[in-house]
Amino acid sequence: ELATLLRAGVGLEEALESVAAGHAGGPAGAGLSTALSAVRAGQTFHDALQQARLGLPPAMLTLVRAGEASGQLAAALADAAEQLDQARRAMVELRGALIYPAVLVFAGVTAVLIIFIGVIPRFAPMLQGARAGIPEFSRWVIESALFLKANLLPLGIGAGALLALLVSLLARAPVRRRLLDLLAASPLVGPWLRDAELGRWASLMGTMLRNRVPLLQALRLSIDSIQLRDFKLLVGSAARELEHGRSLHEALRHGAWIPAARLNLIKVGERSGTLDAMLSSLGNMQTESARSRQKQAMALIEPVAILVIGAVIGALMVSVMMAITSMNSGAI
Repeated sequence: ELATLLRAGVGLEEALESVAAGHAGGPAGAGLSTALSAVRAGQTFHDALQQARLGLPPAMLTLVRAGEASGQLAAALADAAEQLDQARRAMVELRGALIYPAVLVFAGVTAVLIIFIGVIPRFAPMLQGARAGIPEFSRWVIESALFLKANLLPLGIGAGALLALLVSLLARAPVRRRLLDLLAASPLVGPWLRDAELGRWASLMGTMLRNRVPLLQALRLSIDSIQLRDFKLLVGSAARELEHGRSLHEALRHGAWIPAARLNLIKVGERSGTLDAMLSSLGNMQTESARSRQKQAMALIEPVAILVIGAVIGALMVSVMMAITSMNSGAI
């Protein structure tokens, strides 16, 4: 909204006042009002946004500072908005892709619990028959179902406490980062996460360079936006190598994160002076690759979940049939 107003020729103070009034009742209203007061007091827009505490990443604030210094604040704000919107769309796509597998798993677990609690305990009298040589597997399933039914309340409380503990752990940034690192090393979702991370980083780097942020400063700022540990270490190492006169292409080629064919984009960009455009192209390529890998991962997760749930329900039904069959054989 700010970028649109500034492009239309509206002054910064008037544009900020208009946007702040439009979001007065929303979560960003108070922060925008703080920024407006700071601008009226003579501070730069970059410093005003820092005081507003809107939760903007450091790279976005750097784009604003570069836009102010170059007189292209509207373009810088538009690029920052595009970066934030790309991150939002990626999260929305991920949540949308996980809805069906989550519903499938929930329905499967519910079906298993219904069978365990409502159906299998009805066969408990079989255990009392002296002549019925029930197989050990069937006996174990029936006894487990009886135990679950008899201790349903404490087990439910324990499961709820465990779920609450899991949610509280996932709310912590170090735990989420560690989980992402583990997933990035897995064969199923690892390539998807790595492509998405590289795509976000390359797009951000291209945007900062296009707004005249120096390469070394942009590289250091991009580290804060990286979530995967190995890639963060690679970019940090590349920043140190740039300080010693190495090129970005040479500093990044030691890692296995960027395919050789796409690493050449960075090499060509450095030689031709179009590094910002090449990094933006790399970001678009990796983002599309991540979307394709996401679809492949989701296409695999769904049948795997169906097979696992079907196997569990099938095993329960087989145990019941084995018990019935053994009882009839004993009676004969």
